[in-house]
Amino acid sequence: MSILLTISREYGSGGREIAQRLSEFYTDIPVFDRKLIDMTADKCGFSTKFIQENEERMTNSFLFNIAVSGIYSPIYRAGDVEAVPQDYVFLTQSKIITTLAEEHPSAIFVGRCADYILRDNPNLFSVFITADMDFRIKRTVEELGVTPEKAASIVAKHDKSRRRHYNYYTGADWGARANYHMVLNTGKLGIGAATDILKEMISYAQA
Repeated sequence: MSILLTISREYGSGGREIAQRLSEFYTDIPVFDRKLIDMTADKCGFSTKFIQENEERMTNSFLFNIAVSGIYSPIYRAGDVEAVPQDYVFLTQSKIITTLAEEHPSAIFVGRCADYILRDNPNLFSVFITADMDFRIKRTVEELGVTPEKAASIVAKHDKSRRRHYNYYTGADWGARANYHMVLNTGKLGIGAATDILKEMISYAQA
């Protein structure tokens, strides 16, 4: 059997580290995370920096989207669809994710609404990684070398951006347990145990 594992995560919960550990264990299963930024930038014709800075900065304000894009011609064609830059990025990235899922029967996707984009694929297994705020602040302090106060601000900012981006493009509630096949709390389990649970699940799916 095959499995398309999507990992959505709160900032600082360790979702990216879990994906990395899984990729080291399952060397035959590709992981698509930041690589998707380069692939999207190449396809869209935008810079990698633009994709990094804007892929999760989505609001309902058309004028705001134009302002943050810094581009004088804000309308782009995506097939038969007209889109402002952030919409165009999402449409392009969605197509890339769908194509990758077709090319790789087993793969791991981190973030980027992949759980929603692949929702009709029978091989999909979606996971949401959460943790208590103290755990996430501590990890952010260790990773970025900032104060706990600054770390708390960074965590809140990224969570807000991810929630807004996900809710805008999917119409679903980011992090709501009903939207995922499994929710893992790394603050309670630890990153190692959470990774082991997913290893077992992947091995079972591939048996």
